[in-house]
Amino acid sequence: MQPGPVIALVRHADYKQPAGMPSAMLPYALTEDGVRQAHEGAERIGQFARENRLDIARVIDSSHMLRAWQTASIIGATLLGEDCVVSEFDELAERSVGAVANMTVDEIERVMADDPRYEPPPANWKADSHYRLPFQGAESLMDAGVRVATHIERALRACIDGTGGLKIIVGHGASIRHAALNLGLLSRDRVQALSMYHARPVFVTKRDGKWEQVGGDWKVRKSASDGDEIRE
Repeated sequence: MQPGPVIALVRHADYKQPAGMPSAMLPYALTEDGVRQAHEGAERIGQFARENRLDIARVIDSSHMLRAWQTASIIGATLLGEDCVVSEFDELAERSVGAVANMTVDEIERVMADDPRYEPPPANWKADSHYRLPFQGAESLMDAGVRVATHIERALRACIDGTGGLKIIVGHGASIRHAALNLGLLSRDRVQALSMYHARPVFVTKRDGKWEQVGGDWKVRKSASDGDEIRE
């Protein structure tokens, strides 16, 4: 049975992330391996669309980060050619760490240790769904998941209204996983155990008011203490 309007959720491809640094607002480009992954991701999406007789929406949604935009652009050029438009959205960003963006984990924890107002963060703070760093602009993973889930819901409604049977959204692993939790696609236990493969889509749709996965695979995480934001 044809699944109807479908959202392809895509984590950006591999990029030049400094070791030990939460990704969040890092501005770096894809690696050569990442470019290859993006092309492979396009092939997977194209195959799914053909098998399910779905038209691909010409507008691909992306976060503002270069790694996501490049991934979306490669996928779009491969599948849609010059007809593709990549549209960027604030709400598709990774979980923000606020004022300590683009610092290493060690630097963040040292700043907290030096500030008498703050308690030490829990050992698993990077993966704790509800923990929010005590800095201006910081979010919890659940905060990020809510805004991404809102975007996904809006994108599906646009598909139903006729903008395309398959909508591609390129964002970031942790915020997409927590959007899936918010939408009922993943349980709390599952969201902690899973990550996303670089540039490999997870296909989801909504039937009878309930979200369900109709294709693609999540990635089993190697460590429960690090989130998708830290290089695996």
